Amino acid sequence: MTADGLTKKKAIQLPIKLVRGARRLLFGLRTLRWRLFLSYLVVSIIPMFILWGNIVNILEDHLMEERAQEMRFLSNQTAHLATDTDYMSNPIIRDIINREMFASSRSHQARIIVVDTMAMVLFDSLMVYGGNTVAGPGIMQALEGVQHSTVNDGRLITEIAPIFDNENIVVGAVIVTHRVAGLDALFSEINRLTIGFIALLGFAVAVFVMLIAQWLLRPMRHILYATKEISRGHLEERVNLSGKDEFSQLGLAINNMTDKLARVETARQEFVSNVSHELKTPLSSIKVLSESLIHQENVEGEVYKEFLTDITSEVDRMTDIVNELLTLVRLDEVELPLNLSNFSLNKMLEEVIKRLKPLANQREISIDFAELRQVNIEADEMKISLALSNLVENAIKYNNPGGHVKILLDADHKNVFVTVADTGTGINEENQAKIFTRFFRVDKGRDRETGGTGLGLSITHKTILLHKGSIKLTSKEEEGSTFVVRIPLHHRS
Repeated sequence: MTADGLTKKKAIQLPIKLVRGARRLLFGLRTLRWRLFLSYLVVSIIPMFILWGNIVNILEDHLMEERAQEMRFLSNQTAHLATDTDYMSNPIIRDIINREMFASSRSHQARIIVVDTMAMVLFDSLMVYGGNTVAGPGIMQALEGVQHSTVNDGRLITEIAPIFDNENIVVGAVIVTHRVAGLDALFSEINRLTIGFIALLGFAVAVFVMLIAQWLLRPMRHILYATKEISRGHLEERVNLSGKDEFSQLGLAINNMTDKLARVETARQEFVSNVSHELKTPLSSIKVLSESLIHQENVEGEVYKEFLTDITSEVDRMTDIVNELLTLVRLDEVELPLNLSNFSLNKMLEEVIKRLKPLANQREISIDFAELRQVNIEADEMKISLALSNLVENAIKYNNPGGHVKILLDADHKNVFVTVADTGTGINEENQAKIFTRFFRVDKGRDRETGGTGLGLSITHKTILLHKGSIKLTSKEEEGSTFVVRIPLHHRS
């Protein structure tokens, strides 16, 4: 490539680099660290400049007022000297006093003018207006016996004091003028020192704020890294922060949330696995039965009927699983509507028992229903009926042959209590905490025999919670299980 080509390439790349650098700078300014840094810097530096400007103004006003008081004292002192020495009427003494006034003028770096009642100049320390007449509002005011003071924009101080004779009659006036010099140089030096101090202090504040920002935001970097890893699916990642500040509490909340996500993910995987397994079993049975029919020749009608009956049974089992899954999905909806109505819980339980009586008779299970009072409840009748039916049906299915089921209905002024107790084999403590988990079975082989899907208690649990109630299990192995359901008499939204 030629030299001209390299030059053109560099000329093209330079604006691109500048644009990229500007983008990186703008992106950096969006970060919390830079925002915190700029906020501290603005809060620290801007008040310094405001304070500095006010201090300079206050200092200037103080110096001008101090110098004005000095000139006021000089004018009054000169006026008293003229009165005491009979300066206005005695020319001989006037020459002596003029020399003193020259000396005072030089020592105070001020101009002293003395005028009579006609505003004619009797003395001018600069010897400019001698014998002439000067006029002005301040002189007229002084000749009327009133002190006059002015300070103009050019820092020129004017003090005019009246001269009285021994009878307190105004016989003239003393005019003292003084231009304050050297303040600009003084203030320039003060400004230079102040700006240097502010720059040094600003640098120190910037370094300090950067260190503080790094220290304060270090936990945030840990949190940000952990949340990015969690968002990528690494649910084992945790925020490792100690302390009790807000960042530690945020890290703890993220860890708790991640724990729940991990549990949900585990439950989801188990749920999918269980559903697959539950559906695979009847599908496998159907496949085996249907292939047996296909590969057999000259099969008798009774065999066909038996095989088809078994296939229908497996299809019914799959239908029950799908229906109960759909019921759970609907119960999981956050805004699931309840078809509330007032109904007799006594009558509902009687109908449930009547419907399940054939199953109990088949297993030689006796059912005892005790009603301590008549209860009318506001709830979703269909869902409550399904929930209580599941409890009573389980008490019958998982009871010992010839066992007993006791159902107790009671209520107070707020809640209704339904107790379902059986004399079955009971549930050990380890499994009691899992009893409401979907597809959980204490005895999987036995559940297969009874046709259970492992979803009934999950549906009951979700239904009771949906009605703002609770369900409690107490059980001992070889003694039976007791479920106590509490439901509010009136539904609370």
